[in-house]
Amino acid sequence: MSALLRFVAVWCSALSVVLTAVPAADAGTEPGGRLVVAVPASGTPSILDGQVLSVVQVGRTIVVGGSFTRARDAGGTVTLRRHGLLAFDAVTGRISPSFHPDPNRAVLVVRAGPNGTVYAGGDFTTIGGQRRARLAQLVVTNGRVVRRFNAGRIDASVRDLRLQRGRLWVAGSFSTIGGRNQKALATLKARTGVARKYFGLAVRGRQRGGLGTTTVVKIDISPNQRRLVAIGNFRSLQHVRNHQLFVVDLGRRKARPAPLRTRFYVPNCSRHYYSYIRDVDFSPDGSYFVVAASGGPSGARGPCDAVARFENQNAADAVPSWVSRTGGDTITALEVTPSAVYVGGHQRWFNNSYGSNSAGPGAVRRDGIAALSPSNGLPFSWDPGRTKGVGVFDFLVTTAGLWVASDTDEIGGQQRDRIARFGTGGTSYPSWGTPVQSGPLYRGATAPAGGPDWASVGGAFMLGSQLYTGSRDGTFTRRSFDGTSYGTAEAVATADAIVPLASWRADLVAMTGMFYDRGRLYFTRSGSSLLYYRYFNPESGIVGTERYVASGRVPGFDPATVRGMVATRTALSWATPDGVLHRIGWQQSAAAAHPVGRAVVVGGPGIDGVDWAGALFVGQGAAAGQGG
Repeated sequence: MSALLRFVAVWCSALSVVLTAVPAADAGTEPGGRLVVAVPASGTPSILDGQVLSVVQVGRTIVVGGSFTRARDAGGTVTLRRHGLLAFDAVTGRISPSFHPDPNRAVLVVRAGPNGTVYAGGDFTTIGGQRRARLAQLVVTNGRVVRRFNAGRIDASVRDLRLQRGRLWVAGSFSTIGGRNQKALATLKARTGVARKYFGLAVRGRQRGGLGTTTVVKIDISPNQRRLVAIGNFRSLQHVRNHQLFVVDLGRRKARPAPLRTRFYVPNCSRHYYSYIRDVDFSPDGSYFVVAASGGPSGARGPCDAVARFENQNAADAVPSWVSRTGGDTITALEVTPSAVYVGGHQRWFNNSYGSNSAGPGAVRRDGIAALSPSNGLPFSWDPGRTKGVGVFDFLVTTAGLWVASDTDEIGGQQRDRIARFGTGGTSYPSWGTPVQSGPLYRGATAPAGGPDWASVGGAFMLGSQLYTGSRDGTFTRRSFDGTSYGTAEAVATADAIVPLASWRADLVAMTGMFYDRGRLYFTRSGSSLLYYRYFNPESGIVGTERYVASGRVPGFDPATVRGMVATRTALSWATPDGVLHRIGWQQSAAAAHPVGRAVVVGGPGIDGVDWAGALFVGQGAAAGQGG
């Protein structure tokens, strides 16, 4: 029997032993996806001044709200007066001549209503020739105010809206709405605007050191309609500290504070902001939400000028699963899709944890707009760019692509005045997953000839048909490998073209083992009893700037003794300097993963006659190849 077959037999029998001591693990893969194209489509109207702050689609009509006053049809030359609201055909870009409500002040948010209507909220006091203080419902075909809907006196701005099971959630800086006293967040009857007592929780205070009044800036509701997340200028919900972010559970009869709380947004950023959190959005499956922030000063571990993912769980002290930092530039809006987290602002860079208003080690240029990996927040290669201005204020995903609302006139190298659409059918990337079970196990020193200089390789892994290797000369490369022959090696663009990421190069020099698992490169270093990881985006080749600790020494596993390692979704295998191969359980989670359970010996000179010490990697499928 070959060494490979002997190993697989021993490995499988050992696996059944290990799993008896391992809690159930998440066996999901890192899903693939497709980005939108990087050049905006034609056929969108030109909005000639001010800002477009919100965009929504009702039927075939796109409605936008903001602070603008003038617009032109797509390809047109005639300037039309449109104050704060306009509607246009989603296909032709022709501005509706009949939708002309002309509110007297800015519209901050538009949301689709029932039966061909749209809700508009903002700072206005008149709209469509009617008195409506800061909130109105309009018929999209003709701009007429729906008379039946009237929320009465609202004493300050309406900033966001959501429909949920016949309720209209209203967020803003008000303290009176719909005939009752309710600060910052309230529920109304969606048909009439009369106040409902469904949400009666007290939102109080201001962000520590912040300016302004108590305000809920943005809200979102999970796809299953059971949970709402809110961000803004506040310190508590129902007298319990919730700095700038709270979550409520949406029961049948009333809303209650959810167990999920975070202290991540307690620290101060710049004192010029009344609240430095700018946007929040649930993922399409509702398993997590993502928050965008401004802030000013930037630090490697702080919340300022960053995008952060939180799992939608009942955590009393929730921390982000990942944080993606710009190095001092504001993110103003985001949209979570199955394939990417699209973000916009006036940022210049991403992957910039160690820059402060400058490009730090590992930073990549992403002017004004970017697409981040949902798995780890690292940028994809998608990079249309845009003139930055203040930022992007809203995104909208439809079957036709991604709509972008902003205050500037150039995006993706094209002139698109304040509203643009990126069509579907852009770059795709495959699903990456740690193998469910082992394929052929290769030890580099006895792998087929013609590949890397295995004597200098500290760690290796395969994704699809590509073999990645980290070498002790500080290089990180990939090449195709089919189990028999290799393709030409190419350097992986490790995000250090602007400023070299010297810390990653140092990790490669000291590396003794490496594998990839759901957006993370796990590795060990010579002389260290820690298992580390960095984020990695295979589509763009970007390695994360920050190094994290996944685990220290646990019974049976000491990272300092690793001389090659591999992982499946449920088990971690590693060789020690004496050539013995060990196995322990591998527990996955959204935040990271770590070894668990009881370690067992599955190979070695005295078991299968093989010295397993050296770079190890698992081949894909049942391809031919020699382990040993």
